[in-house]
Amino acid sequence: MCISGIYSLSNELNANETTISTSAVDIDLKEFNGSNEPFNEDGKVVLPGENIELVPRVFNLGIECYLRTKITYTINNEEYNVLDYVLGNYSTWEYKDEYYYYDSVLKKDESLDLFNKISIPSNLSNEYQGKKVILTVLVEAVQAKNFDGNWDDVEIKESINRTYDINDSGNSVVIYENDADNHIKLDNGFFDTLGNLLPGDSVSEEIEILNSSKDKNKYYLNIDYDDLSDEELKLLKNINLVIKNSKGEVLSTSNLASKDKLDLGTYKSEEGDTLVIELSLPKKLDNEFSKILTKIKWVFSLEAIEQGIPSNPMTGDFKFDLSLTVFLFSALGFLIVLILERRYKEKEN
Repeated sequence: MCISGIYSLSNELNANETTISTSAVDIDLKEFNGSNEPFNEDGKVVLPGENIELVPRVFNLGIECYLRTKITYTINNEEYNVLDYVLGNYSTWEYKDEYYYYDSVLKKDESLDLFNKISIPSNLSNEYQGKKVILTVLVEAVQAKNFDGNWDDVEIKESINRTYDINDSGNSVVIYENDADNHIKLDNGFFDTLGNLLPGDSVSEEIEILNSSKDKNKYYLNIDYDDLSDEELKLLKNINLVIKNSKGEVLSTSNLASKDKLDLGTYKSEEGDTLVIELSLPKKLDNEFSKILTKIKWVFSLEAIEQGIPSNPMTGDFKFDLSLTVFLFSALGFLIVLILERRYKEKEN
């Protein structure tokens, strides 16, 4: 009797936990010699006209990106024309405002050699004796995705030193409760696209609502999560959420940090709609939001706002009818036991 009573009270439809992660632009610059071994000739004494095998190699440890490099070559604080004395691939890149721009995408786990040799000018006079030759190589990167090619709008910052998994593609597990599949239908991969989000990214999913009960129901979505760090909460506040109906009308707007109930619409018995949930990350977010991994739960629920007239059982009422039937049979059985026990005692007397 207790089980059947409690069983009919639950109106939570389903809970779905999604992994969200943000990726990062992450490059590393290392120096090698002509034998592909680490370069260790800093401080070497050189002569006019001498060549030195030096290979600065850029490693892409993060997402696909574009590169640019700035190279300066000075002797005794006097700057020399880099193209005359630094030989390598960068010379074929587009040159603009002191930078050389690599016009192809450097993919994840790829590397790129900037040049392979530097030369000491052969016409140096004795006044340069004992002076330092300084070669400075600066390499900067920007995400390839959602980048419009305008480096002027890019604020270069150091990569955040935070452990992350660039191969994390997100994860969702859909759990149906209380015959939720008779009310709301979700794809098996509901928002599995939230792994390695980038500034400017926008993703969406469809949900189908069909009121298969006899009541007029109001449907809701709210976001839930356990204890999160300040960085995780700040990220969720910057992920915008918009819910639209099949006509393109906006039903609700929010962000993933809010736990408020969001309206999915009100539907009479056997009515429904196909909704679109859109998530977007602002394009201007900086490195502060990179390399973050967090989880949220999607909680769908309903509220009966107008009771329907009972008739023949419908699919959506099955659990209610079943629990009520169990309750009635349990009560009837209990009464029968009491009657039989009384008669048995009367016979004994």
